[in-house]
Amino acid sequence: MDTIQETIKLAGLGRKKAMQKQIELFENGLMEGEKLLGVGASNPKPTEQIYVTDKRIIVHKIEGIFKNEKVEIPLSSVSSINTTVKGLGASIEVVASNNEAFVAKLHIHIAQELKSLIDSLLHPNSIQTASSNTSIDIADQIKKLADLRDSGVLTDEEFNAKKKQLLGI
Repeated sequence: MDTIQETIKLAGLGRKKAMQKQIELFENGLMEGEKLLGVGASNPKPTEQIYVTDKRIIVHKIEGIFKNEKVEIPLSSVSSINTTVKGLGASIEVVASNNEAFVAKLHIHIAQELKSLIDSLLHPNSIQTASSNTSIDIADQIKKLADLRDSGVLTDEEFNAKKKQLLGI
């Protein structure tokens, strides 16, 4: 899934062009060689935004006409990424050695995709990989793991550990 285009689409009536402009402004301010990989914004008002690049995670909060808060966390200092589902929305918490950032009220599927994207950037050699253009079907992966468990290739403990990893528990 392309979270950038999906975030623009989900910004709501009358906010799509503003969200697209916000993302374009952000992209224009990236460091040389840096690439924007994913974006998420709070819903229904996109006043909290998370931008994922190949080098860092930026959380931007719009708190008024003249007041903005921006937290930048280099990928190299991220110690964990946590998602929490509450009702129809989700939140992402980025924890680093010297900082943390939090975005609430994201669409669940975008939060899950951003978490997978960040996990793939932090652990590029893991089985679970993601890119901004592909969506990982967790249910299919769990079914395949269950088949491996049922055929005796995986133990119950290995299956449960991998299942929890895929679900972000």
